[in-house]
Amino acid sequence: MHKQRIKELKAGMQRKVKEDEDMKILQTIPEVGTVVAHAFTAPVGDSSRFSKGAQVSNYIWFVLRLDYSGTIQHNGHITKRGNGYLRGLLVQARNKEGGALRARYMHYTLCQGASKKKTVVSIARKLTKHMYSVLLSKTAYEPRPWKGPQDRKAVLSNLVDSA
Repeated sequence: MHKQRIKELKAGMQRKVKEDEDMKILQTIPEVGTVVAHAFTAPVGDSSRFSKGAQVSNYIWFVLRLDYSGTIQHNGHITKRGNGYLRGLLVQARNKEGGALRARYMHYTLCQGASKKKTVVSIARKLTKHMYSVLLSKTAYEPRPWKGPQDRKAVLSNLVDSA
């Protein structure tokens, strides 16, 4: 009985994706599939009500807990408010092979020694911003390879050479 219901729900989601232009556009992002697109468009709705991608990330509650003590400010873990299911899907979406954000994750964790959990959340927040910009512009996602941070000397030499 449950398997039949799951099949019906999946078929309904596939029909909805075929009909909705926003979901088709979102699926041009390599990390986004039908479930993530469906889960993102439901709470966000019309993307024109937000002025920038950071507002969408805050709306989904990719927000750090801030602790203040006198003049000291400490950034804590992300808050547990909001849609935990959508946050979980976005965090898992960054794991997709061939995704543009996977190289960024590997660089931050392996090369810079950043915390894996903090890196995962920051990349999920970046994915949220990508999804917002694709929805707002109504154009397909154009993947660009991430070149990683450049060496400061290389950047300065390129500026000198171009001048």
